[in-house]
Amino acid sequence: MHLRSSILLLQTSILAILFTLAMVAGYTLSLPNASGGAAAGAEKVSGQAATPPPLSAGKIVWRKNGCAACHNKNMKDKATGPALGGVEARWAGYPREDLYAWIRNSQLLASSGHPRAMEVSEKYPGAMSNFPDLSDGEIEDLLSYIKEEYEGRP
Repeated sequence: MHLRSSILLLQTSILAILFTLAMVAGYTLSLPNASGGAAAGAEKVSGQAATPPPLSAGKIVWRKNGCAACHNKNMKDKATGPALGGVEARWAGYPREDLYAWIRNSQLLASSGHPRAMEVSEKYPGAMSNFPDLSDGEIEDLLSYIKEEYEGRP
């Protein structure tokens, strides 16, 4: 019995390490170019590098929470998690607060029997990380960033 619990503890530790590495890799990949060259979005003007545009509030939420560790940053292709482009349209039949609840704690919403949450959980069985501390404003900023990346900037 002691061996079984030791193996379970080892497996859990390995999964925690792999998850942490995935989060760090996703965060690192979402950072601007650090090779000394101009950051993405910067343009040369009269031989001088222009200041890159400021990060949108939604992109800051995206980076701070490591969304790129599981979701493709082009919002069109799935990665570990589903493509996020069009997420608002897929949740349009439900109150907006339900989408907020999904982002904050998807497992809780699915276990409550919410039809859309159960549908997504069945289609993508891996559990999404919980983000319980995100404010409504941060979620709105994040959703705006996702839409902007998916549909293109105006």
